[in-house]
Amino acid sequence: MKTLKEFMSKRKYVAVIYDDESQKKLREWAETNGFDLSIKYNDEKQDPKDFDFHTTIFYTTNEVRLKNESVKLDPTSVDITGIKFLGENEDIPVLTISPSGDIINLRKYYAGLGLVDQWPNYQPHISVSYAKTQIDTDKIKLPDFKPKFNKIVIRDIEE
Repeated sequence: MKTLKEFMSKRKYVAVIYDDESQKKLREWAETNGFDLSIKYNDEKQDPKDFDFHTTIFYTTNEVRLKNESVKLDPTSVDITGIKFLGENEDIPVLTISPSGDIINLRKYYAGLGLVDQWPNYQPHISVSYAKTQIDTDKIKLPDFKPKFNKIVIRDIEE
């Protein structure tokens, strides 16, 4: 039988979410460059308008007791440094971002709360599609703006 603490503990997803203007610009850039925004991370279909541009801070392998919430942050811009493919099969296109102090400090904070990440070699990035379709990224010009995040979300990982 589980204890109350074990019952309340869940695997967690922690991410910063980009503001409305950045969401719009990233969506336009992604669609212009042929990225499919109609697939969720779990391969389910979605309306492309619902694709949520974010930077994952943690995707835990361990169960932790942490409240699900969305917290506003001071707007913080990030520098896009490149484009590559990540994931178990290196089939998820992402925009790499420089590891800003704010992103790294958030990661350290949550690590200090006992979160253990599925991806221990942390590479800050913005996912631009989950369709797992290879695109020739050599022909794609990087966005010419600095996206800004303005909130952090904590959610249970749906198993």
